[in-house]
Amino acid sequence: MDAEYKIIGGDGAEYGPASLDELRNWIGDGRVAASTQVWRSDLALWTPAARYAELQQALARLQASVSPAAINQALCAAGFLPRLGAYFLDSVILAMLFGIICQWKHWVAPVFPQVLNNDTYQHFMDQYSIFFWMVFPWLFFLTLLYDVLLNGTFGATLGKMAVGAKIIGADGSPLGYSRALMRSLMRFTLLVGFLWILARPDKRGLHDLLAGTRVVLQR
Repeated sequence: MDAEYKIIGGDGAEYGPASLDELRNWIGDGRVAASTQVWRSDLALWTPAARYAELQQALARLQASVSPAAINQALCAAGFLPRLGAYFLDSVILAMLFGIICQWKHWVAPVFPQVLNNDTYQHFMDQYSIFFWMVFPWLFFLTLLYDVLLNGTFGATLGKMAVGAKIIGADGSPLGYSRALMRSLMRFTLLVGFLWILARPDKRGLHDLLAGTRVVLQR
């Protein structure tokens, strides 16, 4: 019996089963890229399409036929202003989430009154000594978690969804969690890379170039 295949589409949904010929047709239609996750019935595991020998020829033909110019025509790059708007909305959402988390004192006060009412503890809290040591690591972790979970699952944070933008691979493939993590870390360490969005015709920041991603407007 011939093997059957399934894929994870660009929208994150599962498609299939399909025969080998049908899968090759999907590659020709641009529905499957080299990094698209493909499942084969006899192997029973998900792996990128490029790792299947029977798909490499079809993928090579697709790569030869799709030029960067064609990709740019099909997908409109998100410019600096939409991305700035998305960043502002995400910052507001994160500030609200962090503000809720910072209310932990009021949640645990009825449980540990003897600790929270301690004069030494109150002194430190009033002077924000502990707060300043804790705020940056926690805010970093919350922002990273927010970015990776939403971008890895949907290809966009709530801010990007609001402006109609989505992050994809440079080849048009879905972002995925590992690339979402890499992109977020590069964004934290290379904030100056945002200026590249203004200078480059493809509107890719330095973190996009390093992570192999691009931000496009969904039509």
